[in-house]
Formats: sequence, C-alpha cells, structure tokens
Amino acid sequence: MMQSEVLHNSWSSTFHQTEFYEIKIDPYENQKHYLSYSSLNSSKDQDSSEISFSDFTSLFPDNFLADLPMDDLEFDDVCRWLNDSESEGNGNMNISSEMQKNGALWSPALSGVSSEPSMAIPSTNSAISLVIPEMNTQMSLHHLLAAYGEAIENGHKELAEVIIRSIRGKINPLGESSERVASNLFQQIEDQGSYLRQESSKIIEAAFKAFYQVFPLGKFAHFAANSAIIEAVPDDADTIHIVDFDMGEGIQWPSIIEAMGQRRKVLRFTSIKKTEEESTSDQWRFEETKRRLLDYANPFGLRLQVEEMTVEELRRMKRRGRGSEWLVFNCMFKLPHMGKRRCRIHALEFLKLAKELLLAHCSTHGGLVTFGDGEPIYNSDSINAFSAFFNKNLIYYQSIFESLELYFPAYLAQARLAMESLFLSPQICSFSWFQNWEEMRSIFNSCGEIGLQGMRISKENLLQAKEMVNERETPLKVRIEEERRHEMILEWKGTPLVRVSTWM
Repeated sequence: MMQSEVLHNSWSSTFHQTEFYEIKIDPYENQKHYLSYSSLNSSKDQDSSEISFSDFTSLFPDNFLADLPMDDLEFDDVCRWLNDSESEGNGNMNISSEMQKNGALWSPALSGVSSEPSMAIPSTNSAISLVIPEMNTQMSLHHLLAAYGEAIENGHKELAEVIIRSIRGKINPLGESSERVASNLFQQIEDQGSYLRQESSKIIEAAFKAFYQVFPLGKFAHFAANSAIIEAVPDDADTIHIVDFDMGEGIQWPSIIEAMGQRRKVLRFTSIKKTEEESTSDQWRFEETKRRLLDYANPFGLRLQVEEMTVEELRRMKRRGRGSEWLVFNCMFKLPHMGKRRCRIHALEFLKLAKELLLAHCSTHGGLVTFGDGEPIYNSDSINAFSAFFNKNLIYYQSIFESLELYFPAYLAQARLAMESLFLSPQICSFSWFQNWEEMRSIFNSCGEIGLQGMRISKENLLQAKEMVNERETPLKVRIEEERRHEMILEWKGTPLVRVSTWM
C-alpha cells in the first residue's frame, strides 16, 4: 500500500481513535488559572431559562456525535457534568439562555456585567489615573490591553493594577474572544478552581477526546509530522527509532504503528523523561502510555519497543550505533491539548542533541527531525519589547478562542467554556507571559540557527492537510511559504496557530 493510502486511511477512520483513547490526564499540573465560576454571577431573581441535561444533549447534531470516538455513556457524562456544574456545589453560577422566537439562536447571558459608557479610575497615588473614553467594549478593551503591556514594559506596576481593575469591570467571561482571553489573563488565583478542579476530573478523559477530535490543531500537527516520517522512511531500514520529546498520552502514534506494521518494520519509541521540576507524576503516566501503545500494536503484528530515558542517557546513544536503525526526533511543543507545557529552552536542547546524534549516525541511515510549534511567531521586535510580545500573545490566543467557536458555536457555549477552562486557560496568565518573554530574550533561536537542514514537504502531504482541516469551508488555511518549503503552517484568518517543520 502506498504511503498516502496508509496515512489517509489511518486518519480518516475512527478505529484507532476509539481503541486508543483510554487515557489518564492530569490537566492541573500547572495549577495556575481555572474557570472562575464566581465571576459568572447571575441574580437569583432573574427570570431565566436553564438548560436541562436532555435539552443540552439534544443541542448536538447527530453527525457531531457520530464523529466523536466515545460511546453514549461517556458523552452523557460530559453533558451531565456541563449541566450539573451550574447547580451542584456552586450556587453562584447561573447561565441563562435567550432564545429567539424562531428557536434558531441560543446564547448565554450574564447579569452584573458593566455597561457604563465611560469611567475614571483614581489611584492611591494621585499622580496615576486612567480615564476611559466613551467607546464600544471591544475598542475600549483593545486600548486597555495595549496600555497594560506598555505599563508592564515601563515598570509602572501601580498603573498596571489600575488598568487590570478597569479591564475586569468591562469584560464578559462568555463574550467575544478578546473578552474571554482578557478574563483568563487577569483572573485572581485565590480559590478559583477548586470546584471545577474537583468536577472536571470526573470527565477529563471524555473532554480530552472531544477536544482533540473536534478542534484540529493537535491533529494537524500530528498529521504533518507523521506524514513526513512515513514518506521519508528508507526501505532498507529494519528498525525505526522515534525519540519523542513529550510523548504524553501517546496520541500521536497510532497511524505510525499501522504504517510500520504494514511495512514489516521494527518500531522503537523512546520517551524523554521530564525533570523533577516539570512533573512529579509522569512515571505512572508513561507506564499507562506504554501499555496502550503495546496493546494497539498487537493486532498489526508489529514488533514494538517502548522505553523511557533521560537526555543524558540519550546523549550516550551516539556511542552505540544500531546498524540499520533509522532515527526520528519528534518534538511537539505547546500544542493546545498537551496540558502542562515544557520550557522552550528544553526543546532547543533536545533539537541540538538531535543534530549531534544525526551527525554521528549519518554514516548509516541518518534520520529526521519533526518539530511542531504551538507558540506565536516571534521576531526581534517582539523579543526586545514586552509590549510587542504581549500583543503577539493576545492576537494568537484571541485567534485560538475565535477558531474554537467554529467547532463549539453559540448553542454549545457551555461545552466551549469547559474546553477553554481545561485546555486553554492554564496557558493564559499575565505573569507567566512575562516569564516566557524573559526566557525568549535569553534563548531566542531557531532550528536553522542550530545547524539543521530543512527537508521539503511534499505537495501531496500539503493537499491532505488542507483536506483534513476542511479548508474549503472554514477560515482555517494550510500553506507552505516558498522560501521555507520544509515548514507547513495552519493559520486562522492570517494568524499562524501551529507550524510543523521537518529537518534532516
């Protein structure tokens, strides 16, 4: 079977998705920001129509449910949790619905959201004050966020606090994408996530399945990397050795297992151990992932080895070549579904080590590096000034939140809210953005600057990626720049969301 057929069948079928998705995830390793139910207060006296469990389930069209790799019971659990979270354990939350007479539109409504046309906020320091001119909420919010970035850049902490208070008074946590990003950006940490943390742990596996299957960013990155791997594997290589920077639940690898099983190759996975600071619970997660990968490989008659090692143990690999073994170094970095994020400096160290090992291995079969980047594209301007860095992140996350609305529209607002709080909100934090900026200033680098040579992505793989994200019917676009033929980019209305590059 040709490579394109193997990959297309693997990604278009639900067999490997259904069988493989028995996962354990801890989305709270970050413990930074979670959904604040207290911020969604609505008056108990408000005349509102609450959505029942059966009503919420019926909001999903039949083809939407059929495409998800979960059984009816799992989906019922998700819907019941999303509905019950309004009333159990938190009396402050009350999301009401407004339905047009023709029944065509449902949208969440909140009481207590400020709609004052203008306001002046005094500071305890009389020299600092902020006057907000009369303008619509989106324009006002845009200027306030820009002012906050400049205040932090210039060290004006008191002014930044004044701006934050003004922003909190203007945003609707269920409003436009910019409002939802700002809501997460300036959430107060104290006692925010206890209820959601407790309740969401009951349905995190089903939520992960829905998020990964419905929202295409993670699938796009995995498809782009896997298609390049399958296309580049030499016929005379007996063993394909894939070193994975952040294996997580192993969800990237079913299509590779199928393809290598059909080609009668030996497949070896090496997962890089995280440092103690990065995780304290990864050993049990690795054992679960290993079991799932081995179980999945059995029906294909594939000889599969799965191991875990530190970077230092990996470094010693170059002293012991393995004959016809073909090496792949895979680095997926900060994709939305990945949960706790690793530092870019560790990713760069991994890529530098990949270069060393490939050079030491070039006398045999050489290999490939695949790099999926889920961060904004930074340039020298955004690295030199925090305000520019801050604005880059705002545009990036607003685009992600907006694109999520395509797959979870207004009538699925509660489901979208849950997905945002579980997978996106932990990455939106003003303090962590400042830390990321400081890290980027110290290690600003790219694969090209560490001596890797790009491998051209085929037109066939580009066309399949366009089909996978349904480019003809959505604002999502997949492209390859003429001067960077080794990099495939998924963008939303011109904003790059994920980039996948291949190197050799």
